[in-house]
Amino acid sequence: MKTGKKRNITFQPTCFSFGPLTQTPKETILLRNDELEALYLADFKVLYHEDCAQSLGVSRPTFAKLIKQARKKMVEMVMYGKGIELIREPYNFTLVFPTDDRISVHPYFLVAKLFAFAKVEEGVISSITYKENPIYKELLQNKKEIIDDESAKGLAAGRIIPPLLDDATILVARTLGDGIRRNIEGMGISIELSQTSDLDAIIGRLID
Repeated sequence: MKTGKKRNITFQPTCFSFGPLTQTPKETILLRNDELEALYLADFKVLYHEDCAQSLGVSRPTFAKLIKQARKKMVEMVMYGKGIELIREPYNFTLVFPTDDRISVHPYFLVAKLFAFAKVEEGVISSITYKENPIYKELLQNKKEIIDDESAKGLAAGRIIPPLLDDATILVARTLGDGIRRNIEGMGISIELSQTSDLDAIIGRLID
């Protein structure tokens, strides 16, 4: 379906094909990215439909139609053993990553100087903003040696850092502890663990 107004797609799926495990699906349903975004906003983030429509960039009636279509497809998958294939389309998102030099991804998440928020539009970074990491600041003020994420032990990083990332869609980190990972995923932020610190390579992989 073509639309005149560009829709704001923020959710980054990690899998693109779904279906029954015990048999080959006889039919595959295509799920558009705006339908998936509707599910994400309404059923995962549990926003009011008016807020969902505003976030997606559509009218309230259009959003109601999208969420109805998406839910019907999911029920068909469960009831009739159909497969679902996500249509991969370009979308805009905000990527957050820990950094010391404002360019590359820091090897440790909790003790980086900054959190960088890169707004990606049409596959390129349109703007970057930064937030200071209060855990790094506290370690510096207390003159504690900063080695790795263990240096932040006892500073309540799992409680302090996640709220700072609220504007992000995807978090990219080299390493991440299980506890803080659950806290961040619970906010609806997707997590991408990367073996490289090269931001351009990471973005290229995300939009490929």
